Amino acid sequence: MPKVSPEYVLRKKNTILEAASSVCKDKPLYEITMRDIIKASGMSQGGIYRYYSDLDEILVAVINQTNANANYTQAVNAIIENTDSPKESIKKLFAFLGEYIKENLFTIGKIQFELTIVFANNPERQEKILPNITESESGQYLVEQLFRTIHEGISSGIFKPEVAPEEIFTFIMTSIDGIVRDVVLQKCYGMFQNSQVQFDEIRLMDTLCKSVLLLLGSK
Repeated sequence: MPKVSPEYVLRKKNTILEAASSVCKDKPLYEITMRDIIKASGMSQGGIYRYYSDLDEILVAVINQTNANANYTQAVNAIIENTDSPKESIKKLFAFLGEYIKENLFTIGKIQFELTIVFANNPERQEKILPNITESESGQYLVEQLFRTIHEGISSGIFKPEVAPEEIFTFIMTSIDGIVRDVVLQKCYGMFQNSQVQFDEIRLMDTLCKSVLLLLGSK
């Protein structure tokens, strides 16, 4: 087989990932097969398997590429480094998360939501996929930085929590999960269309931020 350049390999991989992203927008993750991606990419089955061993490896690559393109970690670090107070850092982190969800709702948001269904029915796929998703770019990094900022504010006396910090952290995590779930269900699947409530991720994150600050004894 003739030797190919790294640029050629990268182009082929990007073609596959673009096809996979397109398929993920149109079909639920738990219904997607390699045949769907082969058809969308226009490549042969052998061509796909030359670059990726299976469907799960492609899904991991799609998630990691999307997060990397969003400069997720760099954006979070910039917020922390360029903000003077824990309160302002918290406000900007929640604002960033709302914008990130909005921009990536139909790609990474939908994929990560559907992964929970896949993992519930196929625990072995969870063990295979999760360790290969770059943790610092998976959403956990922002939450970790948020918690660290809250701890610093409490230690310095800026925040005087109304409840135990552990309860605030649980409230934040479950609230973020709930916001993402309901926004995805409404905007990606058309649920709650008869409801008078329109889920706006940016406004919801702003409300969550204000609630957290009140629980921290800051207005």
